[in-house]
Amino acid sequence: MVLGLLALISGLVVINANAIFRGFEERPLPEILRRVVRDARFHAAKNREPVFLDFDVETSEFHISNRENNVLQAIPSGYPVDDTNLEIIFYRILPERGTSSLRNFTVNRKTTTHLIFHPDRSSTPFLVELNYDEESSVHRFDPFSDTEIEFSSL
Repeated sequence: MVLGLLALISGLVVINANAIFRGFEERPLPEILRRVVRDARFHAAKNREPVFLDFDVETSEFHISNRENNVLQAIPSGYPVDDTNLEIIFYRILPERGTSSLRNFTVNRKTTTHLIFHPDRSSTPFLVELNYDEESSVHRFDPFSDTEIEFSSL
């Protein structure tokens, strides 16, 4: 009877330990986005060709792919496929006219389905809007590094 109780208790501990370790693997969506941008720049430099970053709603994954549309890396968002609370929108930042806009900086942006990262580790300037779990945030990255230069909660 004692051995049976020990086996039951150890089984419960193992099950709970697995849940705890899975919790360590879960990351907040903004952190996953920063990782995805870093990985896209890495793939472009490593393969010496432009790579494309998009979000696949059907699989709830970020996809980094090459010109032939071969997926080089798929990174899960951490949200279930059927979760309607998740929306990820990519925007290209359009160039400003003249230099007068430096005083009154406003971002002109255009929705796009994917972002392009070049082998020289540059990209078109972009924003990513994340809408998830009743939270919204906008993330702007430096076009020449994976540094986030602006973050705002909506």
